[in-house]
Amino acid sequence: MDKLRALQYLLKVADTLSFSRAAKIFGVPASSISRRIADLERELGVELLHRTTRTVRLTEVGTLYLEQVRAGMAQLNDADELVGLRNSTPSGTLRISAMPSYGQLLLMPALQDFSGRYPDIVLDVHLSDALVDLGRDQIDIAVRGGSQPQDRVVVRKLDPNYFILAASPQYLARMGTPRTLDDLQNHYALMYRGPNAVIKWQGSGNDGWREIPITPTFISNDGASLIAMACKHRGLVLLSEWGLKGCLSRGELVKVILDQPISVNRGGEAGIYLLYLQTRYQIPKVRVAVEFLVERLGSGQQ
Repeated sequence: MDKLRALQYLLKVADTLSFSRAAKIFGVPASSISRRIADLERELGVELLHRTTRTVRLTEVGTLYLEQVRAGMAQLNDADELVGLRNSTPSGTLRISAMPSYGQLLLMPALQDFSGRYPDIVLDVHLSDALVDLGRDQIDIAVRGGSQPQDRVVVRKLDPNYFILAASPQYLARMGTPRTLDDLQNHYALMYRGPNAVIKWQGSGNDGWREIPITPTFISNDGASLIAMACKHRGLVLLSEWGLKGCLSRGELVKVILDQPISVNRGGEAGIYLLYLQTRYQIPKVRVAVEFLVERLGSGQQ
């Protein structure tokens, strides 16, 4: 039995949930796909797939098995690509995942210049707050914010990700400028929705960190929309300095300084991080992209 081929078939069936779709991708009959996977199941002595006349899905043990197989197959593909491209001009498809706001404001302009420098690299950019597994999701580079990741990845810090409370001068003239955490209860908030919930504002007082009770007037997972609403005088916004920099410099928004710290997390080091697998860094397209983005977007505090 060609076990490698059987594993490739299994991966594609798991991804497409269809023997016929997997067969079309490989250009072979669906019966060949089914037979190879059945041979693999007999060799392992377990059932990897639940099959009915209409559906196919992984069994519990199939899911566990495939997690390990996927990582191994990804490493094998990386090794093949590394050997084939080691002495060539950087090329191929580069898959990047980034937070929407950071991606739109900072990453995409940088990638436009990167694409001009490396025209043989096809950029496949996915903007999402959802967490990714670089190996499983076949992502070459990810850009994420928060605490420094502890996963099995290489981490390069791009930005310290300081959070700033801001509002338009017109809003503050109408509602007054808050000076304390308690003053925020008399104001409206423009709040960011993360992948799982609305991100609450946290204040640090004499008794430690606490959630700030503030009335939201607008909620969105799009930072640009929150900034636009702030510029329309709809409320206070608490966002990263890199997102607000342009509006602050133009005077559309102004910083609001409180007597105690305010943020979206309860202390601890936070930042914007570029993540990649060390095994993929040796591939030319990944290596040049990492170094370009660190040079272009890094704040010098890595």
